[in-house]
Amino acid sequence: MSIIQWNQSLHFTKNNQMKKHFILFLLCSFPLLIFGTDSSILFRQIPYDSLFHIASKENKGIMLYFHFDGCGGCVTMEKEVFSDPNVIAYMNSHFVNFEINTQKPEGIETNKNYGIKLNPTFLFLDKSGKELHKLVGVFSVETFWEEAKNALLTDKTLENYKQLYKNGNRNTDFLYDYVYMLKNAYEVDSLVVNEYLNTIDTSQYLEEKNIRFMYEFCVVGYNYFLPFNNPKFQFILQHKETFYRYFDKEEVDARIVFILNNAIYKAIEAKDEEMFNEAIAYMRHYDRGSPYYFKEMDGRITGMTLTNHLVLSSQLAFYNNTAQEIKYEQTLKQYLPKIWDNEVELNSFAWQFVEYEEQIPPKIIKTAIKCAKRAIQLNNSYSNNDTYAWLLYKSGATKKALKQAKKSIALAQTNNQSFEETQKLIDVINGTFTE
Repeated sequence: MSIIQWNQSLHFTKNNQMKKHFILFLLCSFPLLIFGTDSSILFRQIPYDSLFHIASKENKGIMLYFHFDGCGGCVTMEKEVFSDPNVIAYMNSHFVNFEINTQKPEGIETNKNYGIKLNPTFLFLDKSGKELHKLVGVFSVETFWEEAKNALLTDKTLENYKQLYKNGNRNTDFLYDYVYMLKNAYEVDSLVVNEYLNTIDTSQYLEEKNIRFMYEFCVVGYNYFLPFNNPKFQFILQHKETFYRYFDKEEVDARIVFILNNAIYKAIEAKDEEMFNEAIAYMRHYDRGSPYYFKEMDGRITGMTLTNHLVLSSQLAFYNNTAQEIKYEQTLKQYLPKIWDNEVELNSFAWQFVEYEEQIPPKIIKTAIKCAKRAIQLNNSYSNNDTYAWLLYKSGATKKALKQAKKSIALAQTNNQSFEETQKLIDVINGTFTE
């Protein structure tokens, strides 16, 4: 069980208060078009099928804005970027702008042509409908305006860069720019990141642009582009003091911890003791007794460590997975006193055995139940009671488990909480559960 929990948070929300005043008029035999005021980008209220005809007639590019109601990132873009006079003037004079609500029937149908999954997304097309450029997420006024200009410059578009890359361009400056283009489109991958770093000499790693590059692209989303066994990560470890000069120490250390944890998790899965011990040796320097938070470049927190005791919890997982009972019990004796007054860590420790698919040794399930009961003593919450109910079931105490499950549900109902997990347990006990 990974000690890091990620929060995918690139699904943003939208405010539908953007359009305030409109001028309606009839254009030849075309459908009604709705134009915005000077305070917002014009989004054409026309059938999707008319979009390319109108773009050809006006000799403009097309900008598709994918969003949905209640999307925070969309609200930010609408309030802070779509209201900028320079952006408004440029977008209205050079593009036919069209919005697609990806949660409404007509938007869902239109999106079948594009398969956009993240909001907000800005897709730039030529007047015939060919994709040219793409942006995903929240951008500053300056960046959005610049990228909108790039969408109309053949040599600056993402599609052009993709073609050049496909044709074999591996020039250093080209790769550097290409990585950031892919990042803006939420399409960056470890191959291109490492291809760029492989084109420069190790002596160039200490240049500011490359320090920033490695920091930004060592971890992207759920992906570890500079993993533990990558020489570039070893460079970060050896020169972390240099990275501290450019970035907050806490955030540099968090990236190191997340990469180390990823290596530890893989070693546990593979039962690779050599790799595990090597990664643990580094992790000891960061085992400070408090959580680490992963911050994106824009300051958003998208991940955190779930335990305050990185080394001990990792050792427990490894020794359990490799059936080293003596080492497991020795480590457990060190670990439990450290978490005994922390109901969150107690519950987390106990819950992992609920998810354990193999037969749990009686001694271990007894310890897990002990931790669950202690967690309830510290905080009589629904989640702690639910864990206890599941562990009773896993231990074979079915009647007690059913009684505890009903108690958990009653507690959830009192606090207006959902209780699907506990209802699932009751259905399993009653033999009525279906996937």
